[in-house]
Amino acid sequence: MTCRLLLFLSFLFLPWIAYGQTAPDSGAVVLNELQYAPPDGRSEFIELYNRSESAVNLARLEIADATQDYTTVASSDTLLAPGGYVVLVEDTALFASAFPDTDAVVPPDWPALNNGGDEVLLRDGRSGIHIDAVSYDPSWGGDDGHSLERIDPNGPSDRASNFGSSTAERRATPAAKNSIFALDTTPPSLQRARPMVEGDSVVAHFSEPVDATSIAASAFHLNAPTAPTIANATVNDTAASVVHLRLGRSLSDGTYALVATNVTDHQGNVRAETRASFQYFDPDVPAPADLVVTEILYAPPSRGTEFIEIYNRSNKTVDAGALAVADENRNFRPVAPPLTPLRPDSHAVVVRNAEAFETAFPESDFHTPPGWDALNNGGDTVVLRHTSSDTKLDAVAYAPSWGGEDGHSLERLDPAGPSAAFNFGTSTANAGATPGRRNSRYDPDESAPTPLFAEQVAKQRIEVTFSEPVRASSITPQAFTLKSTSVSQATLVDDSVAVLTVSGAPAGPSLRVEAVQDRVHNTLEAASLPLALRPAPGDVVLNEILFDPRTDDFDNRPNQVEYVEVHNNTLRSLTLHGLFVTDQPTENGTADTLWTPRRVALPPNGYGVVAAAPTGTLRPDASQLARAFPEAPLTGDSTAYLPVDAARLGLNNDGDLVRLHRADGTIIAEITYSSDWHAAGLEDPNGTALERISPTGRAAAPDNWTSSPAPAGGTPGAPNAVSLASTEDPSAPGLQIAPSPFSVERDGATRIRYTLDGVPNLVRVRIFDARGRKVRTLEDARLTGPTGELVWNGRNEAGHRVRVGVYVVLLEAVRAGEGVVSQFKAPVVVARPLN
Repeated sequence: MTCRLLLFLSFLFLPWIAYGQTAPDSGAVVLNELQYAPPDGRSEFIELYNRSESAVNLARLEIADATQDYTTVASSDTLLAPGGYVVLVEDTALFASAFPDTDAVVPPDWPALNNGGDEVLLRDGRSGIHIDAVSYDPSWGGDDGHSLERIDPNGPSDRASNFGSSTAERRATPAAKNSIFALDTTPPSLQRARPMVEGDSVVAHFSEPVDATSIAASAFHLNAPTAPTIANATVNDTAASVVHLRLGRSLSDGTYALVATNVTDHQGNVRAETRASFQYFDPDVPAPADLVVTEILYAPPSRGTEFIEIYNRSNKTVDAGALAVADENRNFRPVAPPLTPLRPDSHAVVVRNAEAFETAFPESDFHTPPGWDALNNGGDTVVLRHTSSDTKLDAVAYAPSWGGEDGHSLERLDPAGPSAAFNFGTSTANAGATPGRRNSRYDPDESAPTPLFAEQVAKQRIEVTFSEPVRASSITPQAFTLKSTSVSQATLVDDSVAVLTVSGAPAGPSLRVEAVQDRVHNTLEAASLPLALRPAPGDVVLNEILFDPRTDDFDNRPNQVEYVEVHNNTLRSLTLHGLFVTDQPTENGTADTLWTPRRVALPPNGYGVVAAAPTGTLRPDASQLARAFPEAPLTGDSTAYLPVDAARLGLNNDGDLVRLHRADGTIIAEITYSSDWHAAGLEDPNGTALERISPTGRAAAPDNWTSSPAPAGGTPGAPNAVSLASTEDPSAPGLQIAPSPFSVERDGATRIRYTLDGVPNLVRVRIFDARGRKVRTLEDARLTGPTGELVWNGRNEAGHRVRVGVYVVLLEAVRAGEGVVSQFKAPVVVARPLN
């Protein structure tokens, strides 16, 4: 049966002069069925249904898709009777092959319908009156070759709930009652009421479009004490299920119930009474940090469960609808609908996918802003802004190193703390996150900041390091007290480092700190800590060197590491922060450099150990040095451990230069050691350190160094096994020799100390046996000050041990420019142990 293009059974035949020339009302004809994705061998079609009580002239109607390029429905006057259908098709032959018993009309120009979603528009071409529009997408139905059918012809055209896929055997019902036809017999209900921010109006949202004739101010009232009256009620022009209510006066803070009576839908269903409650409040304006981001799930275990948690840590009630979040692209999205209260000590959770989040966290309330950007797993910035005041409240520039791995969220430890890495960690909750409630890693800071380290970094500059970030406003000159000088300026240069400018070079042993606050206002009452001064040349000496460590993996002993021990020769605490060590410069003047950047002090008369740390271990008790020297006091207050992240320090076994530099490059100690300084009787120096006999004796004197007799091969961090007991300089000009008697086996050497009358002096020191024969020259015409020290190891000029007996030390001093010669003699006894 061929399709008839002009007349069919559902048309009403009338003489031409009786054809309807009046414009149809909006909604008189509806788009009742769409075949927008037909199966192979079928044509697209659009079915119109006349739901009015009057015939409609099809020649007046025009259709279009989203391009709004309208075309007429019929080329000649043809009436569509009340309750009648007309089917508009793209291809008559294809349509007839599928529905041979159904008549159709072919418009002059077909608006092709998009399978992925489109809009179909119907209007009166002569008056321009909008008659109907359906903006569909595949989620409404109409897939798998089935048509998209309207459920209730009298229902809304803009609701997916009023459409669905055809269930007919032929997958469509052109020119017939739809297979999913069901008349709406349910009256409209008030789903929610939302006050405007200004408080002068309320927006009522109904479950379906309402009949405008039933909407009047008298149909609504607010059920609350002293509530304002409804002054005006109007239906929204583009969404007939929304009614705007203008109030007689503005709302006050409180809870209200909006009551609607006798509201009717387009099918004539009447609701006698329906109500919805809402809250109104005058929101406070938050200041920066009043609200913070407390939890971020940026790498969720399942797709779509990303979320951002916001916490109100202030005493203000804030409108969450005036908050917006964004990632580092600054594409801000609202957190919640307008006038959503976020009260003190409460959370708001923003999610990307409502369905996925609700499945993962069914007990959590949340908001789903449209078009929220995904958070980057490799690091991103979450920014929180108050849109009304254009105030940035918080920004968390997280990185994977902060935490949040293995599908767990990143939680803020202290809500009152800063948005910094140390204040975040990976959630330990069983669910992997705690949206909308206290974090599993909740750890508020209730302790005052503690000064950890104070050091002199320049002549009139001191740096103080605190245990945590502190408030810049609390770093004032009055917060710091030194006995030897005054603080003229105090500045916070890092979150936890204060720089003090002092009026003179500091000399006092300690620094007093008070009234310093951390970022959550915990206040330090008072604390004192040692002030580590910059070492001057000679304050620190090189005291022990292990340049040939034992590294046999099969000798059942821990492998050793190279180390250099330094000794504080003063009664002051000295800073080793920024200390660096160099070796022998090349011909180009460059030298290998080892940095020790740790903030550490060298205690008075204490020791420091610069050691290779192959594993980068900062804890001395867990280091390879501690394993090789278990008796070394590396964890005590008397020792400063300075690990160098390297397999070795690069000390040459046959000899090298070791220079110790201050942070500003000043050389404070140096020595050119030699493997020949080891004891002559030592067969293999491997695994044995060179120890300095006297820390106050000349560093470059070979007699002042020998092999360590310690069982472990050295004494890092402790007094040298060959160290001589300290003696006082002679109170009057002369010599002091101790120990005497001494033995090479027991004492290693003896210390010769002298005091001279007047300076400078050229000094020569020789040693003679009992018969007056010279056996050794220790010093030959060296310019010296009023005091000095030499060490004799009991050996002659050839390096051989002298015989036991009495020897004489002769010191001759010539005062430069005056020709005055002074001589001092003193005996010394060389002995051997009895056992």
